[in-house]
Amino acid sequence: MATRDVFSPPENLEEHSLNLQKDLEIIALLEETRYLNSRPPVPKHGNLDLAWEFSQDPAHHHRFINMLRVSPLVFLTVLDLIENHTVFRNNTNLGQTPVEQQLAVTLFRMGRYGNGASVEDIARAAGCSEGSVENYTNRCFKAILSLQSQFVQKLTPAEKEVEKEWMDNYLGFQGSWRDGWVMYDGTIVVLYRKPGKNGDAYYTRKANYGLNVQVRVHVTISALFNFFLDWEHTLEPSNC
Repeated sequence: MATRDVFSPPENLEEHSLNLQKDLEIIALLEETRYLNSRPPVPKHGNLDLAWEFSQDPAHHHRFINMLRVSPLVFLTVLDLIENHTVFRNNTNLGQTPVEQQLAVTLFRMGRYGNGASVEDIARAAGCSEGSVENYTNRCFKAILSLQSQFVQKLTPAEKEVEKEWMDNYLGFQGSWRDGWVMYDGTIVVLYRKPGKNGDAYYTRKANYGLNVQVRVHVTISALFNFFLDWEHTLEPSNC
């Protein structure tokens, strides 16, 4: 439009007014058009609704679990906790997809892996668009994470003492360790060849034969405090 006015300026005020009116109509049309190029509609015939059929009969609950990775009771519990979250509301006349459908798509997606975990495959199974799969997942995750403070809390001193006493009585770890940390770490020592006896038992997840060596580290509060004092001392200018 600017280029047109430079190379072919309007000759009078009337022509300028007409050009301006056409320009405004074109801009309005562009803003109201979601896709500038034509897009053929994608057929959507998902089978995720079978989960609702499976949930009606306990004999088919294992099929529900196979699809959504949780039991019908767990599904309804999670749904009850998140369905009133504001993320599932909007200020338009067109409401969102029902929350149970969004949660089902999210759980179905979380239970896929490999080639079956692509957004396109999830959308085809759910009977929705790829963008909807992403939106459903993001909304459900946001709603679930908002419940963190209700289910993940720090132990109170009394609850910590109960855990410490259980360790004292059932695992035999008594003494100063109860006010510190016990940590384990391990590494695989690769063997030269497959052992002759029970060789398959030594095959590791890293596709070799090996033995696992574990090291236990016990750190008490006092030892940890002294460590930080020594570390702070090494940072003094005289030691740099």
